[in-house]
Amino acid sequence: MTASVGQLDRAVGTLMGLATGDALGAGYEFQSHPPSHPEMIGGGSFRWEPGEWTDDTQMALCIAEITQTGSSDPEAIGERFLEWYRSHPKDVGNQTRAVLGAASNAADLEHIARARFEASPNNSAGNGSLMRTAAVALAHLGDDAAMSQTARTISDLTHGDPLAGEACVLWCAAIDRAVREQRMDGIHDGLALLPASSRDRWANWIQEAESSPPPSFKPNGFVVKALQAAHAAITQTPVPAELPCVHLQDALRTAVAIGHDTDTVAAIAGSLLGARWGGSAVPLRWRRLLHGWPGYRARDLMRLAVMTLRGGEEDSVGWPIAKRLIPYYKKTFRPAGSVVALPDHPSVFIGDVAGLETMDDSVDAVLSLCRMGTEEGKLAAREHHEIWLVDSNDPKSNPNLDFVLQDLAEWMVERRDEGRSIFIHCVRAENRTPTVAAAYLAKSTG
Repeated sequence: MTASVGQLDRAVGTLMGLATGDALGAGYEFQSHPPSHPEMIGGGSFRWEPGEWTDDTQMALCIAEITQTGSSDPEAIGERFLEWYRSHPKDVGNQTRAVLGAASNAADLEHIARARFEASPNNSAGNGSLMRTAAVALAHLGDDAAMSQTARTISDLTHGDPLAGEACVLWCAAIDRAVREQRMDGIHDGLALLPASSRDRWANWIQEAESSPPPSFKPNGFVVKALQAAHAAITQTPVPAELPCVHLQDALRTAVAIGHDTDTVAAIAGSLLGARWGGSAVPLRWRRLLHGWPGYRARDLMRLAVMTLRGGEEDSVGWPIAKRLIPYYKKTFRPAGSVVALPDHPSVFIGDVAGLETMDDSVDAVLSLCRMGTEEGKLAAREHHEIWLVDSNDPKSNPNLDFVLQDLAEWMVERRDEGRSIFIHCVRAENRTPTVAAAYLAKSTG
């Protein structure tokens, strides 16, 4: 689909929110009463690193690696599931482990999952297919028929109970409406995509989630309870009036505080919260920590989401998969290569994109306010964050701008206080860079 800047941001938020919730909840998994203000501490039963995502995001990425090519082929996704399983991940859900462990190839998966359901119809509706379904929505935005069919089919690869597939359809519908229309109530639209015999019970379960306290929904390994827990955390956490997108952080904390399967509930919630508020709503203090199998970081989540949304097509200059964009910027916009220290702030430098090639070796943290390539020389050895800001008078071109400027200023102050040397740049240092520098100066001077 042809997407606006806001829709691209929200598509990125879908995967980034999922991974953020997952990593936030990982350190508290199986706790009955986690703290009300959790942070990305890592640890937990599987000794996760701070910011490391778990099998929830890992399996979602298996799907996204296929959808980013423009395909939703279930056999290809099934093969990627098997490759992941055979890489010996730290954690695998019981239902998923049983199916993947018994399969020789992807063609076996659905048959094995169905047989397990038929043999044990009351024990085959875990939350393992719901937690990974987000990329399916991105691959079929605006096409309910294809989205619902694909969501069921991919769920069926490991979870034979129709309840699991129905939950995936509902959550994909919610993500679709959030990305396309900025609505958080799209789960109700999803009811029409279910078999008629299932609609009333799901409508009742959704109503329960909207009217009962979030901690009511545990244990939450059962797919219905997991969906209810995530939906309750989202709908019953107030949206702040001043910075509405902070709802993402607040609702994720609510999701983790429910307890039990904290990483999965927060991952499910995070995918919808990110779809509504965007990747720009994920604070840099969390985003900078995100990482995990198969060697990805936050920028890789952005790449997968954008390529999925675009059906496997990069833009006219090759973004987001081009290795280098500096040559394009130099040819088209002729930046001067400026690098200038802020007065009275000798460790903070501002400049243009060509300055990346001449900046001092002491610079160890870079903030790019324009789109960058995947292999931009000196950036590889530094902490680097790519933030989308657009030179435009249209507020819709810069989602969550007040929050983003505040967040970037806080990040810069923290890096400075750690003794780090920072370089911030856009293409020509005419609008975006001075704006962020001003936000930093306002923050640092109080």
